[in-house]
Amino acid sequence: MKKIIYLAILLLTGSCSEWFDVQSDNTSVTDKKFFEDENSYYNALTDIYTQLRQPTLYGENLSVGMLEFMGQNFVPTDATTRAYSEFDYAKMKQDGTLSAIWKEMYHAISCTNKLIKEIEATDVVFYNQGQKEIITGEAYALRGTLHFELLRLFHPSFAEDPSYAALPYMTEFGTTVGTPLTTTVLLARITADLKHAAELLKSEDPILTGISTIPVKPGEIDSRLRTFEMNYYAVTAMLARVSLYQGKYTDAFSYADETFNHMRNIESRSQVFYYFTPGKYGADFSFSREHVFGIASPPDGLTETAERMFAERKTKVRAGLKDIFPLSSDIRYRVWFNSEGDNDYIMSGKYSKESILADYNKTSSGETAILPVRIPFIKLGEVALIAAESLNETGNPRQAAQWLIELETSKGASYVADMQGAGQLDKAAVSNAIADEYAREFWGEGQIFFYHKRLNHNKISAYDSTEIVMSSNKYTFPVPDNAL
Repeated sequence: MKKIIYLAILLLTGSCSEWFDVQSDNTSVTDKKFFEDENSYYNALTDIYTQLRQPTLYGENLSVGMLEFMGQNFVPTDATTRAYSEFDYAKMKQDGTLSAIWKEMYHAISCTNKLIKEIEATDVVFYNQGQKEIITGEAYALRGTLHFELLRLFHPSFAEDPSYAALPYMTEFGTTVGTPLTTTVLLARITADLKHAAELLKSEDPILTGISTIPVKPGEIDSRLRTFEMNYYAVTAMLARVSLYQGKYTDAFSYADETFNHMRNIESRSQVFYYFTPGKYGADFSFSREHVFGIASPPDGLTETAERMFAERKTKVRAGLKDIFPLSSDIRYRVWFNSEGDNDYIMSGKYSKESILADYNKTSSGETAILPVRIPFIKLGEVALIAAESLNETGNPRQAAQWLIELETSKGASYVADMQGAGQLDKAAVSNAIADEYAREFWGEGQIFFYHKRLNHNKISAYDSTEIVMSSNKYTFPVPDNAL
């Protein structure tokens, strides 16, 4: 295999962590050494993405680790993972898991605030067209997105209690935390930040015109790498996610549908994201081309975490995998899982060392760069499910089914197409099909927990096929002691 080349995008000249090195008056931060030119703003943005890939956040806890055990996808292997699967927040508090998530998420948010403050007031000249707007838009998008992620964790679902108040919405740089706000107010501010981000990105983001054949100039944002960052369509996908969370089905469908405009409006050879075609990139078992936004991870990041979980600890997936994937033709079933005998399976393929990303970038000699798997954040499968659920809930089950059929066909499956042939496409059947796709599509991504929580399911199936009675207390992370 060719030598693995890591993205130059992740090589930084400074860190947001250093911005917290205050002067003797305990209020001032030295900025000039950070924000002296166009490149320094891009480095500051890149550093925020780098923070998100650490194991405390999306490198493990909020992807393949903690949330997957809470979603009952994996069988616990020790006291820590057992605490996750049993919603033992006392144990998680004792281990420092919750406080670490809270601290690191707000640290990243504070860094977005610093970047926004500096870039909106700067007189630095940006020589690359639209770069200032893109960086500013991504910062606003990240601020809204990270607040929403905290909301999904530390507040009850919107359907359960929209008046619950625990989280502040931080818009200033620093370590002082603001007043806790209700879910309703937080969602309004999240939506406002995301809409502002969309306006900034809509006229400048190169993802809107697809992969450029013109060589990238020094310091210019590369259209081929836009799905490694909060691009315009990542923002519309997030707006779809946020709208669905509130039961705003018309808005959710509109944003989801707009996200798919990338594939409708851009010729196939220039598309930055699209449904994965089996065999096109044979080693890309995580289907990275379906990521509307994914977080870059180094070779010793997500891959190593997965190796420890599945190759060393032999972490098993939940019972009844064949029932979840009744069609053996489903490419997800074939490439993600290996049998360990006696109906035991391990998710050994999706994030393994053999799963690599190709053709995102070129080496200095012009060869295709090979990258390690990245962390999926929001992808086409979820956007399609948002569209389908929104249509189904507004009385259009047959249109909803078409979104599911397109998703499943790309995976070599025909679950909903078979239902259509049998004339079984009423609202209840489509709703069940959507639930089945959530169970199939998001292995190792932390999303199934949020699915159950959003719909306020009072019972879920445990990893051993027993039944767990759920409650708001089980779904809602307690705010860490002294966090406010």
